[in-house]
Amino acid sequence: MNKVFFTKYTEQNLKLPFVLYSLGLNHRQEYINRPSGLPFFQWIQAIKGSGVLEIDTKQYVVEEGSGMLFFPNVGHKYYGVSKEWIVHFMCFTGYGTKDLFENIGIKQSGIYKLTDMEKVEQYMEELFFIYSLDSRMEMYDFSRVLYEILLEIVKSTSLLNEKSLLNQNKKVHLVMDYINEHFKEPIMLAELAKMAGLSKEYLCQLFKKMNGFSIFDYITDVRLAHAKILLINDRNEKIKNISRLCGYEDVSYFGMVFKKKEGMTPAKFRELH
Repeated sequence: MNKVFFTKYTEQNLKLPFVLYSLGLNHRQEYINRPSGLPFFQWIQAIKGSGVLEIDTKQYVVEEGSGMLFFPNVGHKYYGVSKEWIVHFMCFTGYGTKDLFENIGIKQSGIYKLTDMEKVEQYMEELFFIYSLDSRMEMYDFSRVLYEILLEIVKSTSLLNEKSLLNQNKKVHLVMDYINEHFKEPIMLAELAKMAGLSKEYLCQLFKKMNGFSIFDYITDVRLAHAKILLINDRNEKIKNISRLCGYEDVSYFGMVFKKKEGMTPAKFRELH
């Protein structure tokens, strides 16, 4: 059953941190094109079927269990692509809304996958029940329940960010494991990026962000760590051969890198240890 209502605004209501403007349940979504958006935040939750969102010249599929969050005055277009597209929607405002989103890192319109869609649906049903009571104090209850809904959206986003961070960590560790196993061979950034499924530029940024040092510094550290072991454990091995065994074909370059990192030549290191 389609249920829609608009709230009654007063000066007192607008002073609340979270202010509900409208709510719609089980709405059969029609084609919408708003080049300038609406002056409110909007949450549109896909309950049945799927649709397409067009925003910032890009297209996104909105599947069941996902929601579209729109910031005020942001142009957008959306429409169903299945036989029927049923959604819940609400428009809201309030000074607390923007602060909540900004503090958690939600800074733009987009699609958000809910981790507990049923709970959000229950909250939205509760909003309709509050409206049906026709109480003079309903705006306070609206504000309370709206806050609960926004927390669920925020919670879902935080979990997605954690999963994304975990996935990024795995890619960086994959690259580090490869370097540890293949330090004797030529290591090309393009190969590492391909292995991680990232661009060369992004891999370098991500690696530095995760570790505090660059990929190239890590390759050097791994190679020199092995070089130092060989210098100490096999004192009769020529430095030229140790250079090759650690991934340096040019022994002069190996000596320059070693001295820059260790403050002494490989020969001096062997002598002191």
